[in-house]
Amino acid sequence: MLRLARILLVVVVGWLLLRLLRSVDWSEVAYALTHLEIWQMVALLAAVAVRRFVLAAPLALFIPGLGQLRAMVNDVAAAAVATLTPSPGDVVLRLAMIRSWGIDATNAASGLTLSTVLFYVARLAAPVLGFLTFWAGRSFYAPFGWAAFVFGAGAAVLLVGLLYALRAERSAAAVGRLLGHALRRVRPASTGPDAWAQRLTDFQAHSARNVRSQGLLAGLSLVGVVVTETAVFVLCLAFVGVPLDRADLLVVACSFLVIYPLTGLPLMGAGILDATYAAFVSSHSDLDATSLVAGLLVWRVAVQVLPVVVGLSTIAWWRRTEAVRYR
Repeated sequence: MLRLARILLVVVVGWLLLRLLRSVDWSEVAYALTHLEIWQMVALLAAVAVRRFVLAAPLALFIPGLGQLRAMVNDVAAAAVATLTPSPGDVVLRLAMIRSWGIDATNAASGLTLSTVLFYVARLAAPVLGFLTFWAGRSFYAPFGWAAFVFGAGAAVLLVGLLYALRAERSAAAVGRLLGHALRRVRPASTGPDAWAQRLTDFQAHSARNVRSQGLLAGLSLVGVVVTETAVFVLCLAFVGVPLDRADLLVVACSFLVIYPLTGLPLMGAGILDATYAAFVSSHSDLDATSLVAGLLVWRVAVQVLPVVVGLSTIAWWRRTEAVRYR
């Protein structure tokens, strides 16, 4: 079934890409990309900086002593590694950076886990916001409704699982003992089951305290993440000349929210997200695929290519100035 699903996905994406490529005037795309004005580039850089600030906010909230600036540094460095290398390279880098700043490993792991899980909750819940906004501003649209139902259910399951884990002290201890037994079979000299049970219990208790003290602010910041992502995307479309009156703006923004979970695919769903979005919006509005593709390319440069450049520079800076503290 999994193999069949992969084949079906390749066929659907291939069909969408062929349909898209036939309808795009690539000379107009190149013109739009090379004729951005200076003030537009400055505005995009500012928008990308705001986006990184909002994305890093939950991490700064959940890790005491980290601070917003270091959270942004950590976030953009991990984004660069995640783009260029397979997981969990980005997680290893995140933990190494945070520990090099003198933060306890348990605090670092707890804050990183909470911010990551809640970000996935927000990512899966985005179609619900898109569906409700479109319904309120225009009409009920069944495909948006189904997307909201499927991804919203996933967000709810993930959130309920997180809330259960934060209250399940016995389960944390049991998992720790099982892990300790498994590791002792592989490495007889490793820490015993009781020590691992204590570690996971401490991790669970620390995470629960974090959510109680910072959960509301983190939740609000995650709503800000989804709104900011949509605003940056709409800005990129507007700068390449996509005409956005009220009706088109509703289609453009809500369609992006509905397919936002696809950004969780490798390379932020490059190809799949772009083909799906351009094909759908051009079929349900007066906007042409050429201008949409130009906007999508500008968006990818702003939120995907630029962070890699900044992130690699950040890693180089960290290795020179901070990594000597990490052992």
